[in-house]
Amino acid sequence: MTRISIDAEPEPLSVELDAAALIIIDMQRDFLEPGGFGAALGNDVTRLRSAVPPCAALLAAFRKLDLLVIHTREGHRRI
Repeated sequence: MTRISIDAEPEPLSVELDAAALIIIDMQRDFLEPGGFGAALGNDVTRLRSAVPPCAALLAAFRKLDLLVIHTREGHRRI
């Protein structure tokens, strides 16, 4: 078992990498960019862009360690 400690708030987090997965939810342009669904709801999506670089760095770290990565995305059928 490989365990790491992550300096986090409100307290450090201990993670067992052999049983861990990174789940990335809704990091789609439709939610994050002007003109998409999020903006159409009246949200200021420009503030959300700051979440992309940390998520990308975490994703790269998980991939480098060959750990499980799960992505979700929302889709709709045409009507």
